Amino acid sequence: MLYFIATVLLVNAQAALSLKLRDISVPAVVIRGESVWLNCTYDLGNETLYSIKWHKNNVEFYRYLPEDKPPGQRYDLAGIHLDLSRTDRGNIFMPYTDVESEGIYRCEVSTEAPNFQTVKAEREMRIYVNPSSKPFITGTKSYYAPGDIVNVTCMSAPSRPAAILKWWINGEEARTHRLPPTESLDGLFVSRLRLTFEARRSHFWDGRMKLQCEAIISQAHTLRSEEIIVASNSRGATMATGAYDQQRDGPKIDGGKRVYSVTDVVDVNCTAAKSQPPAELHWYINDKEVRPDYLVPRKPILFPNGEESPVLGLRFVVKQRHFQKQEMRLRCTATLSEVKRMTSEPLEAVLSEQQKSDLHVDLNISSVSNKSTWSILAVHPICSLFLYLISRTFH
Repeated sequence: MLYFIATVLLVNAQAALSLKLRDISVPAVVIRGESVWLNCTYDLGNETLYSIKWHKNNVEFYRYLPEDKPPGQRYDLAGIHLDLSRTDRGNIFMPYTDVESEGIYRCEVSTEAPNFQTVKAEREMRIYVNPSSKPFITGTKSYYAPGDIVNVTCMSAPSRPAAILKWWINGEEARTHRLPPTESLDGLFVSRLRLTFEARRSHFWDGRMKLQCEAIISQAHTLRSEEIIVASNSRGATMATGAYDQQRDGPKIDGGKRVYSVTDVVDVNCTAAKSQPPAELHWYINDKEVRPDYLVPRKPILFPNGEESPVLGLRFVVKQRHFQKQEMRLRCTATLSEVKRMTSEPLEAVLSEQQKSDLHVDLNISSVSNKSTWSILAVHPICSLFLYLISRTFH
């Protein structure tokens, strides 16, 4: 999941003159090796810029101070590959990425004295590596007979994240034994899935049994809505619904009132942008996912092209415990997933010729018996007696 942090600040009459962080742009999903831009857009108002800093996982890797010579400086950090010739103030360029580039990126903008204001926001970037080939099957035999134990394993090509594997027998999903994925030194994962069962005649269609393995890679990321901050005071609470550092495609919150007090009812809706498949919505109070009884399902907004915008309501009675440090923060997330599927080459196991002809070969006594022949001898006991006397003569 990718998390996009956005905060709404309560503003006063002089807010228009203060420092604001307008937007932070970090790509949510990046294929390993791609180049990326990290952009931090701000409005100084009447303030003077002191510094712009970028961090990954709380470690600083770039800073811009107008008074320094040169003003832009970088610090070595795994996964960070900066091109300073194309980097300008808060906008930095990485010509390529690797698995170490994955992480939470934060931009901080600070102003000079006398106010020394600082605003910041962060985004998560995920690095994906798709499998270079289809999954493959090991442990197979060319022929199986009813009663034989089929014990095969499906392995995916290295990927990030780990592939989810499924087994299919004649087009129907099978019960399997999942093995933990293994991580290689380059940060990629190999998934394995074992399939063990006793072959039965019903598994063979026209004398053939088809086994196939499927690898699924889910590239999911989560967009955060603007965060609603409700400040508690003796006269009630004021809810700010302005969009500060709001993700452009993030879900939208509507239906709130400007003033709330304890025992009031919060009744708001979260609407995701249209997509197919639709996004999955979640509500949070003070960064904790809400209880199911707080949620109110709403009908989605349907579009002619098959896309839809899901809507999820939040309704609850305000209590004192909802406030932390005299604030209550409401947030909604929308999770989008793109699923990639790769299927192995079909394995067709043939029913053993022994089973087809009903011929049984006993390797221990080097004899061959055919049940249809013995059934004839059973009908003619005189023939049986004749063969018995001949065998006695040669002993």
